[in-house]
Amino acid sequence: MDEELPCTLITWEVVYSLCRQLAQRLRKENFRIDAIVAIARGGYIPGRLLSDMLGIHDLTSFKIEHYQGAYKQHEAYVKYPLNADINGRNVLLLDDVCDSGDTFTVGIEHIRHCGKVNEMRTAAMHLKTVSTYIPDFYAETVSEYRWLIYPWAVNEDLSSMIAKMQLDNSDVTLLQQEIKLRHGIDVTGRQMEDALMLLKQ
Repeated sequence: MDEELPCTLITWEVVYSLCRQLAQRLRKENFRIDAIVAIARGGYIPGRLLSDMLGIHDLTSFKIEHYQGAYKQHEAYVKYPLNADINGRNVLLLDDVCDSGDTFTVGIEHIRHCGKVNEMRTAAMHLKTVSTYIPDFYAETVSEYRWLIYPWAVNEDLSSMIAKMQLDNSDVTLLQQEIKLRHGIDVTGRQMEDALMLLKQ
């Protein structure tokens, strides 16, 4: 990832709105969901929200690793496999964003190895148009490539950006200015302090 790539901070209100849009689209489809399978970690909170909005209590997950903070580390792979019986069930595979498409490609293959589902559909809050994979359902399209910072990943993403800057000075105001200059986002002093705490661990 380019160290000066523009970013967008996603608020909790936007997350709720996007999940609500997804829920409305899913309701219109003639697809009965038996279980939501969230791709961890990004799919955890959208999965719980959709579970609540759609009245689907069967929510489970498995973990794919691909990024650390805002930066890609390696090829996507399953770190913690699915541990649920999905045989004969209708499954919704969910993530927060479909970025390159790699995570969904690996996730779909993993589901196929875990059992014989009746039907499987995929969903994400955001679809980036550069993706090689298009989910069956998505709430919003991102055509101008940028890194999306979700509220559950602010500390992780900001701390990885700060570490990449390699600045000796850890002055909060200076770092806020640098983040604004390099990534085009306004972060609060508290967000910056919390991100710095991660770097001190």
